[in-house]
Amino acid sequence: LILNFLAAIAMLIAYLAPVVNPARVFFPALFGLAYPYILMVHLAFICYWLIRLKEEILISVIVILLGWSHINNLIPLNLRPSEVPVNISQDRFLKTLSYNVRGFNIYQWNKEPEANKEIFKFLEDQEPQLLCLQEYYTSSLSGQTHADISRQLKYLPHNAVYYVADHTNRTGFGIATFSKYPILKKSRIPFNSSFNAAMYTDILFQSDTVRVFNIHLQSIRLQEDNYAFMDTARLKYSNEQMSEIRAIGSRLKTAFTMRAEQAQVIASYIKDSPHPVVVMGDFNDTPQSYAYRKIKRGLDDAFRKSGRGFGNTYAGELPSFRIDYILYSPPFISSEFLRIKADHSDHYPISTLLYLGSKAKE
Repeated sequence: LILNFLAAIAMLIAYLAPVVNPARVFFPALFGLAYPYILMVHLAFICYWLIRLKEEILISVIVILLGWSHINNLIPLNLRPSEVPVNISQDRFLKTLSYNVRGFNIYQWNKEPEANKEIFKFLEDQEPQLLCLQEYYTSSLSGQTHADISRQLKYLPHNAVYYVADHTNRTGFGIATFSKYPILKKSRIPFNSSFNAAMYTDILFQSDTVRVFNIHLQSIRLQEDNYAFMDTARLKYSNEQMSEIRAIGSRLKTAFTMRAEQAQVIASYIKDSPHPVVVMGDFNDTPQSYAYRKIKRGLDDAFRKSGRGFGNTYAGELPSFRIDYILYSPPFISSEFLRIKADHSDHYPISTLLYLGSKAKE
């Protein structure tokens, strides 16, 4: 019973994570990160009390019901049919895809010898009309320049790139947006990072202007020794082990805080947009986070509206969470959201069809 009460307190703190700025109070963000696991603990308590036919089952039931909207972020039910009207012209649909390509495997993290070629083959097979890439990498080497990549994505003739590192001769790391439709305007969104980035592009979709945000929020940037520690950790309270725990905690706190600041900047750009908005990218944060809630305000989440299952998008060494998103404003409506298990990066690509329901505002 005591453990159940402690788990209930942990869940209530996790519910605070989206509304408490981690720059002011940090620990709710950690509980928010652990939310899926805390939920599983409560499901285990429900089973335990059910078997014993005890009224204490109400503790976990009530706590879970208090946060029902958070469960929809984790596992959307979507039992109703799509809101998209039937017999609608395909011209009003925009196929979008977001993918963190991890530098096209420049550091050979993926042992697949031609992972970069597989990425381009995958994109060609998917045929998106709007493509947002994070950790976009180009170099001056033959086959790796921006012009070379553009040729491989020739079915998307319009593009905009913003580099945050080594932008000479359009070379370096950054983000890129490729579009089937003309790009009318592009602008970077300045925020506090030397590696991550955000920008928006205005595209002419049919006769409407749509503002597309491509976002890559602050990474945790864990080191190899951090991963090794987490893989082999056995809590012994030694000085060395406690030092490693503090180092990981410090990186998490820095990342949570910086993402919160970045999200506030991006949210102001979204709010001021004169056009319907599509937001795509790698937030490096879960739906149970302050950054996600800040950016999502006033927008719909394509996964929540038309997705299925858990939708986890991170495929790296840490536990897998949903950290990549496609958000949108009215009059768009989402259908056929997909998390695609393509193993060419440490992220899975996500895709959805967006139906432009009525004329966008000028």
